[in-house]
Amino acid sequence: MHVQQVSVHGEYFIGLFGISTDRYTILSRNFQKTSVLQTPVISTTLYSSNLIGLFCAGNSNGLILPYFIRDDEISSLKDKLLEDEIEINITRIPDECTALGNLISCNDKAAIVSPMISNIDKIEDALGVEVVCRDIAKHDEVGACCVATNKGFIVHPDAQDEIESISDILKVAGMVGSVNFGFPLVKSGLIANSNGYLAGQRTTGIELGRIDEALGFLD
Repeated sequence: MHVQQVSVHGEYFIGLFGISTDRYTILSRNFQKTSVLQTPVISTTLYSSNLIGLFCAGNSNGLILPYFIRDDEISSLKDKLLEDEIEINITRIPDECTALGNLISCNDKAAIVSPMISNIDKIEDALGVEVVCRDIAKHDEVGACCVATNKGFIVHPDAQDEIESISDILKVAGMVGSVNFGFPLVKSGLIANSNGYLAGQRTTGIELGRIDEALGFLD
């Protein structure tokens, strides 16, 4: 089974509490155990907070964190990753915009970064991919609007006319969709990689079908 619907202590906006790539998954400590994503799972906090998905963004090459993440938290994260023989670039971004999960959408092929962020070179070096700075559907919160994997992407419903241009950047096909009974900021209710995805419990069957198609699980 490649999909699991979950909540975190009754909260359906599960994307706030974790991220996943094809090499690793990082979830908050209050997240239930899952094997759907088929990667090593690191349970941790950032800035003594469970809001992992809000604060960070990453791909198989690297992880981007806000400037205020403490040295001991980064050391702990590195140690846990190395226990699973995973070594990646972990980079703090000295930018006043700190909700990086809402501002960066990426896979192992490219990254879309909000115009609100100024440290593009650092992000490019950390993730090891081309970075394109743009909005999505007139929203600067591109990470909140678009969830990308190496097989596909799902994006804000208002971005229908931008599907082709986003696909050209991320080098995968995608579709518009929503989560949690019509919520358009898809990152808020979705944690996904090429193996599977976690969706908020209020996400409807029609929405799940759309996500399946967008992320390439119907091939």
